[in-house]
Order: sequence, then C-alpha cells, then structure tokens
Amino acid sequence: MTTVNTVLGPVEAASLGRTLFHEHLVFGYAGHEGDRSMWDYDEDAIVAKGVASLRSIKEQGFSTIFEATPNDSGRDPLLMKRIAEETGFNVICATGYYKEHHGGSAYFDMRRIFTDTVAEMADLFIKELTEGIRDTGVKAGVMKVATGHSGITDYEHAVISAAARAQQATGAPIITHTEDGTAAPEQARALIDAGADPSKVVVGHMCGNAKNLDYQLAVLETGVGIGFDRTGGNRLFNDITDDDRIDMAVTLAERGYLNRIFWSQDSIANWLGRSWDGFYALPGAKDWKITRIGDYIVPGLLGRGLTEADIDQLLVNNIRSLWEGDI
Repeated sequence: MTTVNTVLGPVEAASLGRTLFHEHLVFGYAGHEGDRSMWDYDEDAIVAKGVASLRSIKEQGFSTIFEATPNDSGRDPLLMKRIAEETGFNVICATGYYKEHHGGSAYFDMRRIFTDTVAEMADLFIKELTEGIRDTGVKAGVMKVATGHSGITDYEHAVISAAARAQQATGAPIITHTEDGTAAPEQARALIDAGADPSKVVVGHMCGNAKNLDYQLAVLETGVGIGFDRTGGNRLFNDITDDDRIDMAVTLAERGYLNRIFWSQDSIANWLGRSWDGFYALPGAKDWKITRIGDYIVPGLLGRGLTEADIDQLLVNNIRSLWEGDI
C-alpha cells in the first residue's frame, strides 16, 4: 500500500477518504511576528478554533485536509498535531515557500549571493518530507509553492526548481498558489520543465479564472491537476462566484477532466496577527468558510447533473491519485 505522511504518522492513501486539499488551520503573513506587541498568542484558543473547524466538516463526511501553510507563513506542525489528536482527522502538513511579494524571501534572496539556494531549499524540503520538521517528529506530506501576479520572479523559479528536485527524490505531490487567475500556464510549464511529474502537481486557485475555458484547458493540457480552491469567495478577489466555479467544473467534466479537478476553500481557521474580523465584513467574504463545499458546491454539482460517484471522484479518488496514480 502507498502511504502518506500525516502529522500523526503515515496512513494508507486508500484510507484518506473525503479530502479538502488546500486549507489553513493557522496562517500569518510574513511580518506578523514584528507586530507581536499588538496582539496576543493563545495556543489553546488556536487549537480550539482549529478543532471546531474540522469538526464542522467531519459532519459533512470529510476525514482529511491538506494544511497548505508554507514555511514562511506561520506553519506550526505541533499545533496541527494537537488539532489532529483531538479530532481524529488526517492532517497533511506542507513544506515550501510562499510567493515573493507576500512571503519571507529575504533570507534565501541574500544567501543566493554566495550559495546554491535551489540546492539548499531542495535539501530542506527533502529533510522535512523524509526525516521531519525541526525536532517535532512531524513529517511533511506535500510541498507548497507559489507565484505572484502575471509572472514568475527569479526567487519563485528557485522555489519551483527546488520542489521539483525534491519531488524526484521523494515522490511527494506539489500544490500551488496562483494570483488572481494569472500565470497558471506558465507555472505549470515551469514545474514540468524543472522535472516535476505533472500527475503529482495541482495548480491552485484556477477557479479565479472560472469564466475562461481556454485558460483552464491551457493548464489541463500540460497534464497537471487544477485547484478550484477559493470556494466561498464570491466576487471577493475578482468577478467570480461559486456558481461560476460549479458551471466551469461541469463543463470540464463533460470534456473528460473530472479526474483532474481538486476542490477546496483555502479557508483560514486562525489568522496570526491583529484581528482580521474586518476582512470577513467585506462584500463577498461571508461564505468563505471551510463548510462551503459541503453546504453549497456538492448540492450545486449534483443539481447540474453530476452523480454521487462523480463527487467521490472529485473528493476521494482524485486525492488518492496524487500518490497512487489515476483512479
């Protein structure tokens, strides 16, 4: 059997069940540490919110999440472990780095002057996937890379190359962030050119361009999977709604791409830093929550002609395929 690293240890890929592949139990934009005098860190409260978040989707039949927080955005494997222990969820931790504009690029940007930072990052990813993260005993199960708006910077290319190199060594899947429905074809090609296996790559936030069939096909034709993983943000980042996401998913399913679509919400149970309550007061943000797929997307897909078997393909088999091949 093919095994997958979770924060509580390895499990069989066949046992993952219904899965959300891109969520956050804890997330903080780089720089939140420097604002630490202005907000309180309460680990027990963070765990309680994470537990409540996972229990809300357990009622919808989910049993696994990919915790997609990269190394420079507040990732905390021990908090993930506590939340997994209290809920019984399979929590799959990520290793990787965020896009340059919103990430913590300064460290490796300076090191590139005198060392091979691609090799350094690849060594880091491999160690966290095979030996563990620091001294926590928790192994990462996936890698996370990201690109910014309309292009890929030299730093982002370095992270992509490192992830592809680490995938060759470990076989771990790569999930990604793209910005505002841009640069996804370029990102997919960059990963493949660097040596990544397209069947083990999911290019994220493709639903940010859910009205553009040509854009979707340009990415799918490279062989990668696509993430419809900003569910619940209705005209939040652009003019896309959840109904647009559902309609495009059905169109792609009719063209034979059901097995390459991955659903999630990119929800954040805990924001590190000052209060983010104002964010959820923005128009379009009220439905951006971890329960949105069970509450709205699944009924919407069924109402447009997909079957329960199709839903299992989207939420169960597609996830397993990242380790076991096409199912």
